[in-house]
Amino acid sequence: MINGQDTYAAMFLNYLERERRVPLETLRGYGDDVEYFKAFLDLQPVEYSWTSVDTEIIRAWIVSLAGKGNKPSVIRRRVAGIRSFYRFLQRIGKVTMNPALRLPLPKVPKRLPRFISVEGMEKLGSGHLFPSDFSGLRDRLILELLYGTGMRRAEVANLKEIDIQWDRKEINVLGKGGKSRVIPVVSSLYNLLTKYREERNTLFEKGAVTFFVTDKGRDIYTRFVYAVSIRYLGMVTSIENKGPHLLRHTFATHLMSNGADIQAVKALLGHSSLAATQVYMHNSAERLKKIYNQAHPKAQRKRPEDNG
Repeated sequence: MINGQDTYAAMFLNYLERERRVPLETLRGYGDDVEYFKAFLDLQPVEYSWTSVDTEIIRAWIVSLAGKGNKPSVIRRRVAGIRSFYRFLQRIGKVTMNPALRLPLPKVPKRLPRFISVEGMEKLGSGHLFPSDFSGLRDRLILELLYGTGMRRAEVANLKEIDIQWDRKEINVLGKGGKSRVIPVVSSLYNLLTKYREERNTLFEKGAVTFFVTDKGRDIYTRFVYAVSIRYLGMVTSIENKGPHLLRHTFATHLMSNGADIQAVKALLGHSSLAATQVYMHNSAERLKKIYNQAHPKAQRKRPEDNG
């Protein structure tokens, strides 16, 4: 069991929040990773401290996670959280080696991101699916922002009015790891932002921190954004997972399908590596292949008379 060193975990989370400026949802994920590992250590017959953990016990934890049916992606994320925790302990001089490095991890099967068709997004963008009141305007803007900028759910939920550069039609986004990026805003989206701001200021006094507010004028949260996405995306697509990330995938795929430069898409999404963006090239390639097979004479099926 861990003996009296929970302060290290608290210091780690405080470091992520104060210095790395990690979004709240991501911060909770790191906290969960540490708690799950701590719970595993507490079950061991040998008493552990954070500084006495070695690679073998982390390997045993990985086996335990797999034995409980956790998906490879979940296991890899948990281990990544512990790896970051021990990187922090190295940083403050509590350990000399990171025991979570160089561990065999289960492979995650490659899966192409799903996305909504252009026709589906046109139906959503028409505005006919939304009520004509304030909540309908807000919900429509949230979805238009997700699709029009590729922002993450937490980034939209944490958006503040000061982040919007109204004169330049740009949004300053603080993403994962405290990395900032600038996203341009097209005129149609800018008009929605302006209309929403006017109605919000008419209905509510300036008390909320976030740009988007609930029906009662309070700060919204990530689950709110998720609920809005689930409520409306079911009207335009049959894809099973209708969370906000589906619109981020759609944003990137539609850009790549229309010839956008991959480096530009990488910058807009806030990806740290090009590999994370390259997955959208496959969707574009599959779409081009489909068009080719349907349209090119050499790709079409042979007619009966071609066989002799």
